[in-house]
Amino acid sequence: MGWKDVLVIVSEAEVDEPAIALGEALAKQYSECHLAAAFLTPLPDEPLAYEPTVVAGVWAELLGRARQEAEVERKKVEARLRRSRPDAELRTAEALSRDLGRVAAVHARYADVAVMTRPSEGAGVELREEIIEGVLFHSGRPALIAPPGWKGASVGKRVVIAWDASREATRALSEADDLLEFAEAVTVVTVDAKPKMFGHGDQPGANIAGHLARRGLPAKVQNVDSAGRSASATILDTAQALNADLIVMGGYAHSRLRELVFGGATRELLRNTTVPLLMAH
Repeated sequence: MGWKDVLVIVSEAEVDEPAIALGEALAKQYSECHLAAAFLTPLPDEPLAYEPTVVAGVWAELLGRARQEAEVERKKVEARLRRSRPDAELRTAEALSRDLGRVAAVHARYADVAVMTRPSEGAGVELREEIIEGVLFHSGRPALIAPPGWKGASVGKRVVIAWDASREATRALSEADDLLEFAEAVTVVTVDAKPKMFGHGDQPGANIAGHLARRGLPAKVQNVDSAGRSASATILDTAQALNADLIVMGGYAHSRLRELVFGGATRELLRNTTVPLLMAH
């Protein structure tokens, strides 16, 4: 049936241009697809002070400033959408920074996929990761990450599936079903994979490639030796060599002080990918 609801999650017009462009490209690929953008405003936490009246005054000033700055960006996003997709819906939400990921997750539940811009170095990178984390682990929907500078006209024609035979990788592949219908080439990539009963089986990648082939997809397997590189670097290098326009990967997390944090491979690929990245958990 294909995706019918694409949600782009943004907070800055210029920084989030890749996500907006990717969301528009997705909406064009599917007939009668609804495109929406959720503009999120991070509010500052309440300052610490001994005098309540001081706290109230300072916080009110900080809240006012944050809302004014956000309104400037919101108007830019609205103007950007009107230029190319006047039918796109623009939603707004605000929350304390620590709660913004959960707010994003709520909005993502009412779409088929949530599109966001890849975090990059500099101010706001941790907040962007928290928003992506919130969507990935709390929405029940896939997260599609646009790398900085993305300007493609379509996505999903040359797909790399980062496969480790895990539940998360299987879930991500399932969430990619609607994108794979556009695929001209699908490469199942394993990194340093070894045959084993619980996992890859006798031939790493062969079983899932066979499953995809039976669904009519042009799937092949590429078992890659990391040669000392990290798993994420190996996957990205392979995707670039194949001129892939999409990487499909499971999202991992572990509990630490009641907070979900990305596993090493997920975080590294998330921060460095130059190819749109579809993740699910």
